[in-house]
Amino acid sequence: MFKFFKVDEEDFYNELFSDKIDLKKIQRYIDKGIDINKKDEKGRNILFSLVVKKRFESIKILLKNGIEANIEDKDGKTVLSEAVEKADPMTVRFLLENGFDINRKNSQGRTILQESVLLGGYKIFQLLTKYEPDFNSKDNTGKTILFDAIESENIDIINDVLENIEDFNILDENGQTALFKAVLKDDINIALNLLSKNINVNIVDKNGQNVLFYAILKGARNIPIIEKLIDKRIDINIVDKSYKNIIDELLNIVNIQKNELKFEDKRYELINPKNDYLALALLFIKNGLKVDTVDADGKTTLQKEIENKNFANVEFLIDCGADLNIVDEYNRNLFHIETLKGYSNYKMMDLLVAKGANIDSRDLDEKTVVDNVVELIAITRGFKKSNPTLAPYINEKERYDILLKKVLSYKPNLEAKRLDGKNILFDLVMYNDYETLEIIVNHGINLNLTDKENKTALMCMVEEGLKITEKLDKAYFIKRLVNFLRYRVDVDIQDNNGRTVIHNAVIADDLLVVEKLLTKKANLSLKDNYGRTALHHTQWKGNYQIARWLIASGADMNQPDNSGFNILNYATILGHIKLVVTLVNSGVLMYNKNPKNKKVAEFFKSKEKNLDKLLTSEISDYKMKNALIEVIQNLKKELNEAVKG
Repeated sequence: MFKFFKVDEEDFYNELFSDKIDLKKIQRYIDKGIDINKKDEKGRNILFSLVVKKRFESIKILLKNGIEANIEDKDGKTVLSEAVEKADPMTVRFLLENGFDINRKNSQGRTILQESVLLGGYKIFQLLTKYEPDFNSKDNTGKTILFDAIESENIDIINDVLENIEDFNILDENGQTALFKAVLKDDINIALNLLSKNINVNIVDKNGQNVLFYAILKGARNIPIIEKLIDKRIDINIVDKSYKNIIDELLNIVNIQKNELKFEDKRYELINPKNDYLALALLFIKNGLKVDTVDADGKTTLQKEIENKNFANVEFLIDCGADLNIVDEYNRNLFHIETLKGYSNYKMMDLLVAKGANIDSRDLDEKTVVDNVVELIAITRGFKKSNPTLAPYINEKERYDILLKKVLSYKPNLEAKRLDGKNILFDLVMYNDYETLEIIVNHGINLNLTDKENKTALMCMVEEGLKITEKLDKAYFIKRLVNFLRYRVDVDIQDNNGRTVIHNAVIADDLLVVEKLLTKKANLSLKDNYGRTALHHTQWKGNYQIARWLIASGADMNQPDNSGFNILNYATILGHIKLVVTLVNSGVLMYNKNPKNKKVAEFFKSKEKNLDKLLTSEISDYKMKNALIEVIQNLKKELNEAVKG
């Protein structure tokens, strides 16, 4: 209480609180110069105490004599605001009816109506509305009573304010409408009631964010609000001043939610571990949110989150429908790119595969991730030169063999072919990386897959090897061939010309390659499109040594080609004496009874004079000499029969 030093002051205050107040006596004290505005240590004058005691007559005479009725104490309270706070309708009514201005603003620019929404209940609020308050008054921050009504979370007050306020789109110091606060409340009806009015949902605050950035904080529970915002055509593809869209903000929220990250913005305190944010993202996408929009660098949000190794965000985005098979300038998808970064990235690889990444996609060079990892192995081991598109990923310390095994554990389709019908096996057999070949073979690759020309990897390898002339390179090729023949490769597959790999080796007249190929069990009766077996093709060079290998391996010497002629016929007409001798010694039939093509026979007939040259050969064995005479005579007879038809 007050501590006054003069007796007349004490008497004055005692009289004010007296049950039998003497108004004339009080007036005499005032006339003598008593300071009626004297303040205590809290900054309050006598009115505060008189209001508490409801000494209305004393209050009236003091008001009549000019006491500071609207004085604020050190807490910013007035006698009217205290009466409102205590929900004292009698006192509130008395004060308003005795000169207190309902629209007077306090030091914060707030009217008692604004204060009442926060301090009092609905009854006091209703009482104040009877005294014609200004619903549109703004405080020092630019807020109207609508903001206070939202904070009160009293639906009745909010509805009354909505019916009386003129502008729903007043902005506070942050450039936000009351709707920004409403969407953060537990009672969704608060925001829904605002949305039933003509409120602008596309207002953006000082950060360039619209109300969606706030509505999403409450998760799926705010779906009715968000659906209403969408109905009112809120911009769901808005990008704020930090270049974040709504998906970016959802990712930020999910990251905080799952990783319990620290944050400065207090609104993130509303993030709850139980809140469902995926449902919101799906709702946005359903209504036109572009989840795969690219930034200035040409990257989607998913790409950026993958690069930053934000696993929770990556999973969230994929669950939202983000395209994880989007490709870069080399047509490599996200899994492809992440794999090339090395084995240390295996967790991201696992996640992408688990979420459905296409592990068999091909880049612009038609290479799968397996193809490129194998090529990285070849480059780092010196088998190949660096590829410009792979150069950024080359790391000499990287164990690409382990990376390859990791990729193969996802069970990619190793039989997938490029446009030419070839796959990784066709590449591997062209250089001496036996370890990598072993890894690929052990993971079940089809060793006998054929390309567009129906050639196997073995056929292509031999085809290239047969062209080699340099001695050392040839030795490497033979070693590579022997190594490959250890596996279950089929030497009987025929290409589009009907030729097997043995056909081609014989045509190339390469005895060593034929020897190596014949270590595999082969069907030497297979014929090419001209009806010729591999043995037939010894005719071109007369290679009797190859013929011996073929015959020893079971080749049928008596097979005719499509023209009806056998190897003995060709060897004889072409003058390959050693080949003829080899065939005779091997037991070839001396007479070919098969019907023959007349035109071919006529051609051979024109070369008949060459047959006599065989008889001039230096053959000392009279039996072989006689055999040669028989062979020549038989062929002439066969040709005559064929020409006559």
